[in-house]
Amino acid sequence: MKPRIRPARFSLAIHGWWWLCLLWSGALCAGKIGYVDMDELINKSPQILAAREKLTAEFQSQYDALRDKEADLEKLEQHITRDGPIMTPDELSKLQERARLLERQIRRFKEDLKDAISIRNSQILDEIQDKLKATVSAYAQENDYDAILINAILYVSEEVDLTDEILQRLQEEEQKSQTRETPRP
Repeated sequence: MKPRIRPARFSLAIHGWWWLCLLWSGALCAGKIGYVDMDELINKSPQILAAREKLTAEFQSQYDALRDKEADLEKLEQHITRDGPIMTPDELSKLQERARLLERQIRRFKEDLKDAISIRNSQILDEIQDKLKATVSAYAQENDYDAILINAILYVSEEVDLTDEILQRLQEEEQKSQTRETPRP
């Protein structure tokens, strides 16, 4: 015997789901929701720009050392190319070996520098992301938002997008922190 769907139960089930969906959507409409493009904040916030400058300054001496080693290698290779045909095979072999060693040192130095920059960049980015999240949370609480959505959104109207407002707040915070750090005469 086939199970029979009774119209009353079926109708009640459909209407029950309909009411549940209506109540659920009404609850969402009652809340205040905003959106923040975290990628834009990360790329445009003054904290990130300052961190990039700090990172560049932090590793400048190592960049300079790398450029010096690369210049030394280039000079050595030019010397081998220019004077190699008139050198003894022993002299030429020694210079070529020095060039290979210097080239390996440069490769290792580049890898080490890349790793060090990557680690330091991650540390700085983590600190700044925490600051960005705290700023977004503070803004949401101060302005009575129930939810702030980030990045994984297909469409957002400009009314809901708070990115520029948060970016403005971050710029103000950065200006305040710079005035605190500037020594007074």
